[in-house]
Amino acid sequence: MNPAICLNCSSELAVSQHFCANCGQKTNTHRITFSHLLHDFFHALTHADKGVLHLLRELTLRPGTVAREYVRGKRKKYFNPITFFLLVMVLFVFASTMLHKSVMKHGPDPAILASIPTAKGRAIYTAIMTRAGNAMYFMAKYGNVVGLIAVPFLSLITWLSFRRKGYNYSEHLTANFFFTSYNNLVFALFIIPLEIIFSGLQANQLIILIGMIFHSIYLAWGLSGFLEMRGVWNRVKVFLVGIMSTFLWMLVSMTAMALYIYQSRHFYMFLLRMVGIQ
Repeated sequence: MNPAICLNCSSELAVSQHFCANCGQKTNTHRITFSHLLHDFFHALTHADKGVLHLLRELTLRPGTVAREYVRGKRKKYFNPITFFLLVMVLFVFASTMLHKSVMKHGPDPAILASIPTAKGRAIYTAIMTRAGNAMYFMAKYGNVVGLIAVPFLSLITWLSFRRKGYNYSEHLTANFFFTSYNNLVFALFIIPLEIIFSGLQANQLIILIGMIFHSIYLAWGLSGFLEMRGVWNRVKVFLVGIMSTFLWMLVSMTAMALYIYQSRHFYMFLLRMVGIQ
């Protein structure tokens, strides 16, 4: 039998009501047991209308349609993009932690160190290599934080590139949460494990490059569907924006790492000359 009032908002309930008309909670609230927790867990994953597995299937087959329909109002049909992003981040953190455990801090090469004639030169080289190791350590352990910062950056580029399509920045941000979450899942399940298996520097660089190419292609595919781009040139434009935004983010993050690693006045002046300030 239903209670006389809603246990969530205290609104009055009729005997025949299955949901509260005020807050939407089910009127039949049972005691929480372990079996109910398991049921709720699998229901959240597999629910035909808005479960995680349903979202994963749709993001695999038609990512642009998912983002477009969600932005245009079909919010109950799909799992929340922010929640999905956070769930994927948990898996990403776990995979990054495994990578972090497999990455050792690299010190100076003894052969190179021995070839440097001055004590000052050896000290500078040692400091640079130590900071390079710290940077690798940070990227391995806190890659999820870097990924979180990347989403607003990518969204700014896609919004500026296609603002005439009528979507605002927040709507681009929502779409990119879907796309980036899927890409992060691919990285957590495939790219990072391959980095752990093939620990050589050249192999890791190739694996990361493959991951970035996949990211660019998937982002372009998702944007094409989200923006309903038609025609060969429009699709090529989206693809170029996908590549540009991915590699611009790589450039920004790598420049930040280089600034930390080298910490040299000459390096800073070189960057200023590159951007035409000096």
